Amino acid sequence: MDQGYVSEIFVSFQGEGARVGERHLFVRMAACNLRCRYCDTPDSLVRTPYLTVSRAGLTPIRLPNPVRRERLQRHTAAFLEAEGPLDAVAITGGEPLLQADYLAPFLREARFPVPVLLETNGSLPEQLATVLPWVSVVSMDIKPPSNTGERRLWREHEEFLRTARGTETYVKVLVDMATSEDDIMRASQLAADYGPLPLFLQPITTTDGRPDIDYPTLSRLFARARQVHPAVRVLPQMHKMLGIQ
Repeated sequence: MDQGYVSEIFVSFQGEGARVGERHLFVRMAACNLRCRYCDTPDSLVRTPYLTVSRAGLTPIRLPNPVRRERLQRHTAAFLEAEGPLDAVAITGGEPLLQADYLAPFLREARFPVPVLLETNGSLPEQLATVLPWVSVVSMDIKPPSNTGERRLWREHEEFLRTARGTETYVKVLVDMATSEDDIMRASQLAADYGPLPLFLQPITTTDGRPDIDYPTLSRLFARARQVHPAVRVLPQMHKMLGIQ
């Protein structure tokens, strides 16, 4: 597929997971197959008629969607040349794997000089297989039904982790006061069975910048996770604490 829908392109510090604190070029794809109640990038949930390119010190520009692969390659190459040093290209969303047929040739042709990090909700294992040859790191969310408001995705998550075997992968689970201990146990067991993979419990942040979970609840969920997984860490969303994208 020669054309795809992109929400925005920008450079920022990675705020989540195992690569937190690294400086990444973010390519945020448009559209998502889920509607998690706590989504913090609602503008990327649907396809829009334009994408935003943001460069430090410059006025953001808008480009028409859909965008051809060759044009997206030119813009990402310009970022990599002008905005260094960069540690990775983060392909995020929305859910980027909805456009796997666009991303696979884009990544193959771009030949990025830095690793490619794929940020995904872990629900589309067949599409993952399409892009995996050009991905260095998979950052996968496990979506607990107790806090997303979405259907159960355990079967998809397990198949996704099976597909990702052989590629560096870590797992994030967003948690709040509604997150059930049973969901945490099941998510932790999945991460343990397929590695064990690094597992991050990430407090959901409210619109006013506060974690939507108290310390006793977070401690209880952590303890439950550690019953089945040997390496669990709690990590807030650093970019939200810094007030950056």
